Amino acid sequence: MIKINRKNVQLIMIIGLCLFQISVYAQKTDTVYLINGDRITGELKKFEYGIVVLSTDGMSTINIEFDKIKTMDCSKFYEIVTSSGWSYLGNIKKSELMGNVEIVISNDTIPKPITEIVAITAIKNRFWKKFSGSLDLGVSYYKSSDILQTYINGSLNYRSEKNYISLGLSSILTDQRTSDSADITKKNDLSLGLTHFFSGKWWGGINSKFQQNSELNLDHRLQLGIGAGYDIIHTNPIRVYSMGGLLVNQEKALDSTSSSNNMEGIMSIKFIWHQYRHPKVNISSNFDAYPSLTIKERIRLEYDLSVKYEIVNDLYVNFTLYDSFDSKPTGGGPALNDWGGMISIGYSF
Repeated sequence: MIKINRKNVQLIMIIGLCLFQISVYAQKTDTVYLINGDRITGELKKFEYGIVVLSTDGMSTINIEFDKIKTMDCSKFYEIVTSSGWSYLGNIKKSELMGNVEIVISNDTIPKPITEIVAITAIKNRFWKKFSGSLDLGVSYYKSSDILQTYINGSLNYRSEKNYISLGLSSILTDQRTSDSADITKKNDLSLGLTHFFSGKWWGGINSKFQQNSELNLDHRLQLGIGAGYDIIHTNPIRVYSMGGLLVNQEKALDSTSSSNNMEGIMSIKFIWHQYRHPKVNISSNFDAYPSLTIKERIRLEYDLSVKYEIVNDLYVNFTLYDSFDSKPTGGGPALNDWGGMISIGYSF
């Protein structure tokens, strides 16, 4: 039997403290070598839009611009995506060449300029660290017309080695009151999608969506689609991609008691530009066209523009503009169009 005394307790505490310090140090063994000769040790969280996000002990989380980096040495397991669309799974070792790294995969070592790398994502074993997302909130009131408008926009994303799951929510409620009536209009979107990344610039996936829009006389629309996409341009500040596919939907008009089933094509193009130097600015523009395959001469168009300006770390102000058009609404009648703009405060994680 081991006799526990004061000396044994002190020894156990010292050993435990040493093991804890070793564990903490082992978690932050990634090193970024700067062009000016400095080097910073921490944990590489991610690399996107030309920014290395590094978690350190002494300086918390810092952002390092890619053109200030000489090389990097990161021992953990990452997915490294290049501007050509190819991705590698492996470690990152420092290079003797200025502005280069060595990508170590299972059977080879590949030299690569940092300028050709557009994304580095940590493939972590911990489930919760694979999530990311954002939340925007906005409220506006116009006293002259007694209009109250609320805006909520959020996303939750999960990333594994080759798959990406995204959940999105957008809700705009407009309440306009007069002395004898109250008029509430709704524009709600809820989506869930799964994307699989192939080799090169191709990717594909399935997406489901629920929509409401009072201005388009739409009580609800349920749709399920499948498609494939291609990265036209993918550099550190810019990404442009297109996508095409097919979808089926069920629609019901506000003034109708029955619903209709339809089939549509989808053609989409999206532009993203990110300014990585302070102040951070993110601009995204998305245009979708839905030509109907079951209703003659019907086409739906949707456009979204988002401009995010970072105030402090992860907190930003967001301007959003949207436009929705339906040439032949499901309830009949003339073409309908709905557009608007909002300003909100958001947080990303």
